[in-house]
Amino acid sequence: MLQRTLIALAVCGATACTPVDGPPGEQSDVRPGQAKQAVEPLDTPSEENAIRFLEQATFGPRLANGVSPLPLDTVERVRSVGITQSITDQLNATRSTFDGTTTSKDLGSQFFTHAVTGKDQLRLRVAFALSQIFVVSQSGIPDFQSTPESEPKVAMAGYLNLLSTQAFGNFRQLLETVTLHPAMGNYLDMVNNRAFNTSGKPIEPNENYAREMLQLFTLGLFKLNEDGTEKVDATGAPIPAYTEAQVQAFARALSGWTYGNAAGCPTVGRNNTANFTLPMIGCDVNHDTTSKTLLRGAVTTAGGSATLHLKEALDNVFADPNLPPFICKQLIQHLVTSNPTPAYVQRVVNVFKNNGSGVRGDLRAVVRKILEDDEARGPQAPLGQYATYGHLRPPALYITSLVRWLNGTLDTAEGKDPGAKLNAWSRALGQYVPRPPSVFSYYPPNAPAPGASGLLGPEFAILDTATVAARANVVHELLFSTAPATAGVIVNLDTLPSDPNDLVLWLSRYWLHDTMSSELQLAIYGAITDTRASTVAQKKKLAVYLTSLSPEFQIQR
Repeated sequence: MLQRTLIALAVCGATACTPVDGPPGEQSDVRPGQAKQAVEPLDTPSEENAIRFLEQATFGPRLANGVSPLPLDTVERVRSVGITQSITDQLNATRSTFDGTTTSKDLGSQFFTHAVTGKDQLRLRVAFALSQIFVVSQSGIPDFQSTPESEPKVAMAGYLNLLSTQAFGNFRQLLETVTLHPAMGNYLDMVNNRAFNTSGKPIEPNENYAREMLQLFTLGLFKLNEDGTEKVDATGAPIPAYTEAQVQAFARALSGWTYGNAAGCPTVGRNNTANFTLPMIGCDVNHDTTSKTLLRGAVTTAGGSATLHLKEALDNVFADPNLPPFICKQLIQHLVTSNPTPAYVQRVVNVFKNNGSGVRGDLRAVVRKILEDDEARGPQAPLGQYATYGHLRPPALYITSLVRWLNGTLDTAEGKDPGAKLNAWSRALGQYVPRPPSVFSYYPPNAPAPGASGLLGPEFAILDTATVAARANVVHELLFSTAPATAGVIVNLDTLPSDPNDLVLWLSRYWLHDTMSSELQLAIYGAITDTRASTVAQKKKLAVYLTSLSPEFQIQR
């Protein structure tokens, strides 16, 4: 029933999703998407706007609860300094890092610890989004039993640190460092991709990385307008973004790379021993040096080295007109809404093409534009777009949002692993970090929302009867079981009001930035005033449980 309700909410019209005159306390009779629609100055955001910003730029809003100075990622801090300064502060926040040593906790545990407690919330959110575009899975990296370390852990720690480091850098540099990272090299066969066998006879290089780099990391399958809409030919059919011959050309241009080591390159047709701590190195002895025709008729240099051809290939892709809309739309989807308007995509693409100083691919400027754009900002979803706006909270964000709203803390004392507990919950919901099941990540960006008449709903691809039930089970365990606290996940309901009327209004004010429907308010109020909810603690837990499982909360708008 919950799954059907969530799907219905994702595509509903205004009358199906909106509050009217409400139960407890004073409630506006203006529908979401119609109230307070004047564009707010970025330096003086309303409370609702500040909350929406933190939903988009962090792993969940939280309140300062008397802490001074105000933490960067709190509602009070954003209201105090404004959206623009909050972004600047987050861009400059100390970076969280991942540890791949044998004594460190699992990387999924480290991820959730950073997501709940890290100060660099925006960097973590962007890096998490990039990890779902430039996909590498820890499950796809072999663990060599002959070595003391865990190769999957070493490789993925380095890769996650790469994405974190490059999250606010230039996309061209990001593309190159991803291409040459041994985790990616191993996962998609870029490493040891030789053009010759041990006899020096030419062989066909592996096309895996070249194909996925074009299809998933940069261009997509079909040519796009700058606003993200597909171009079509005279028959109305989409136009391929590249050809099979171009995939083969890129595979040859990117041949000859192997694991880095102090000894340098091997002899013809041979490979270096696996090393996940250094970037790959180009070895001309295993590289196809002949000239190849890439995108838009560009030709690589005849007799060029592996390093030169890699530069020419990546420069060629980076300059392609398909890249900005393909990447910008996905970043908007991860941070703000699954169905951005073409105009929103176009405005972000303009910044990708030119950051104002003539620089292409400046991710720092792109992220700022995504979050400052009028379609992202305001106390509520944009007027006229409410039925198509927002996205289903993916498992990781759903869990971290609950913990952060409940003033959660993670006790990492010896014997406790709260991050692992959170990741186990996320796994049950369909998102096991950092182990996506395929190169298409946890869910594809173009997955449709069920029954939505063409609307996209990527996160719905992992919402089924099992994961819907798992969401309810996770929240129940968080609130009603001692197991989370034993594992080190501690939430604090003392900051929630005790009075039933005030409690419902508090949840509407903060968790739903003052958009809770009267129907939901009445349902929660009726439940917590029932005589069977006999204690204040029970009332609080029940109110949180019902709110967190409501479609109004699970669809982030």
